[in-house]
Amino acid sequence: QRTGGGNSAHYWHQRTGGGNSAHGPIHIDNLPLINLDKQRRPRESGSGRRNEGSVYTAYDGHTVTTSDAVDPRGREDESASRSNGGPIEIKVPTHRMSGDDPKNVVKSASRALLKLTLSEPPSDQPRRTRRASPSDRTRHQRSPSLQRHHSSRPRMSRDDGGNVFSEQIRNTKKDRQQHVTFLSVSNHGEACTVARVARPPLLQHSCLSMPNNVTTTQRGWSFVNMFFVLLTCIALISFTVSRMLIKDKFLLPDFNSYLSVVTIDEIEASKEVINKDKPKTVAYAVSFIKCGDKQTHAAGLTDASIVLRHSIYKISSRNPSSGSKYDFKMYALVHPQAESCSSKLQDVGFEVIIVDPPVQPSEIRGEHLRKKIHKEWCCGSDEFIKLHAYTLPEEIIVHLDIDFAFYKPMDHLFDAILYDKDSIEGQKARQQIELERPGEKLPDKIGAFITRDWGQVAPEKFPPAYQAGFIVARRDPSVKDEMVEVIKEGNYTAGWGKGFGWAGTGHGGYVGAMAMQGLVAYYYDHVRKDNAVELNQCRHNHMGMDVRYRHPPNYTPRYVKQEFIGGCRNALEYCEDCMVTDFENIYSVHYTMCRKPWQCIAKPDDGTTDCKKGKCLDTNVVNVEHCYEVIKEWHKLRTEVEEELLKMTGDETIMEGQKGDYKNDIFMGHCNDDGNDGYLLMSGKDDTFKRVNDLYH
Repeated sequence: QRTGGGNSAHYWHQRTGGGNSAHGPIHIDNLPLINLDKQRRPRESGSGRRNEGSVYTAYDGHTVTTSDAVDPRGREDESASRSNGGPIEIKVPTHRMSGDDPKNVVKSASRALLKLTLSEPPSDQPRRTRRASPSDRTRHQRSPSLQRHHSSRPRMSRDDGGNVFSEQIRNTKKDRQQHVTFLSVSNHGEACTVARVARPPLLQHSCLSMPNNVTTTQRGWSFVNMFFVLLTCIALISFTVSRMLIKDKFLLPDFNSYLSVVTIDEIEASKEVINKDKPKTVAYAVSFIKCGDKQTHAAGLTDASIVLRHSIYKISSRNPSSGSKYDFKMYALVHPQAESCSSKLQDVGFEVIIVDPPVQPSEIRGEHLRKKIHKEWCCGSDEFIKLHAYTLPEEIIVHLDIDFAFYKPMDHLFDAILYDKDSIEGQKARQQIELERPGEKLPDKIGAFITRDWGQVAPEKFPPAYQAGFIVARRDPSVKDEMVEVIKEGNYTAGWGKGFGWAGTGHGGYVGAMAMQGLVAYYYDHVRKDNAVELNQCRHNHMGMDVRYRHPPNYTPRYVKQEFIGGCRNALEYCEDCMVTDFENIYSVHYTMCRKPWQCIAKPDDGTTDCKKGKCLDTNVVNVEHCYEVIKEWHKLRTEVEEELLKMTGDETIMEGQKGDYKNDIFMGHCNDDGNDGYLLMSGKDDTFKRVNDLYH
């Protein structure tokens, strides 16, 4: 097929007559193409040379020569050349033919013409003479001239009746198509040029129709094509065999099992199995209401928050030795007036959330509560920001005061909240709960764990307050909403005992009764009954205080039955003595009655020391040696943090905070003297404290 200008032609071979001597003419649209009167060149005697072939003359002056000549690369191949736009000279090696059969000559000559056509530039560019190499059949050609050449080349096809027709392949510059052209000869007797179009991905081809009785060899596949096909087949076979082997070993279920009907319960059960080993996250939250009070001075804010977080890390799944399956996240609920001192909390890994009190005094309808709540310990209605803890995103929340530390995992409490009471996990967890009243019936669905402030009441006289420094609860924004409505209603009567307090239930008169201590106790006792569980106060939220009715404060023997004097304030026949509880049984410590660790208080008020009132350990309500023990545990935690920071940062200034010499057997170098002024703050560079969070990833 010629396309470099002029008319396109369809070449084919037609045999007429029989025998090798009368092959018949070769036609181009019924015009003779090749003169079969060939001129033979005789073999030279003794020369060893083969017949050099024959010369054929085409109708337009082109010549086809069969030759035994070998090219410089040692390979024979057909070739075609044009001299200065004149006739085309085609050379065909005789080894490709059988007896110079013209149909073989046509086939080889056709390939040569195609290669010459592909190698020639379009008519609007100067022609260049180029020898077509054998590798042109398989090598990709990417020149721009070929792209333009393809745009004008018709595609030749044969219809169902055997007639040859052409289709113009359109390729404009606007399409920005890239052609990679190679030559192939199909098994259907067609010599083809094939163009692979990169964008869009198409495969275009042009074929030179060959005689139906001429059999050729397909040469269009490159080595790269065959390699990738072979590689794909191997991969498919390997995958199929491996699937069969795995299925035979029962490592995969039968495929039909995927077509079975699955219920919602089964889907939820499967999710539970998948997530069973994934640690669940518990939200630990503290609240800050104002800067500069007893808890939010430098030591109470920075050092206490660092030690608190370290203690939580030690009982979490991040510490493999804890055995816990629960992770943690730290939150700080910060009143707007304490925002200025909350940035340090962010540095040590707390997510700070600025929140307003959910209720303003002006919104309270009850007159007494509206006028008096601002005087309540410690912070009036501002303390109600703690209610925002019920709305944190985690399923379980633990709200606590900053003067707190944990020493044992609480997985059984978390499990008892999350798992159904009839499940294996739920039953096991409920059996392990340390109750204030052993054997007490538990709610079907536990909403919270609390401890009571028994130290403020007499046996069987008044209902106890809630100890507002600790709660473990299920996330439930409706709890917050319901408590807010109770506050706004303001049904509170001043006074001590039954008939007073919240709705006249006796929840009133003690410290914190108008705020969280009284509100939460009233709510779980009367509004949302059978929802909260009271924990053993010696094991959880441990304060080390005396729980027996035998010493002040809140001690008036004439108001109680004689049998209760010296007995348990909760009116039980037996109660654990929290002043001497073994430390290994304590889950958490609330540093109140034994004083805060950063106060460096070690003197008892038993008359043997010169301590001032309120600045020493009250021997009526605590055991001094036991207080020393629990205070030392806090300083151990601080020392661990300091050592880990030093190892991580190399900041030697950290050790400046351990140069104290006051009762080092208790305070471990963190105190120089008794009292607040004797405490040595944690030391280190600013960048060191910003890396505290890196200890817990």
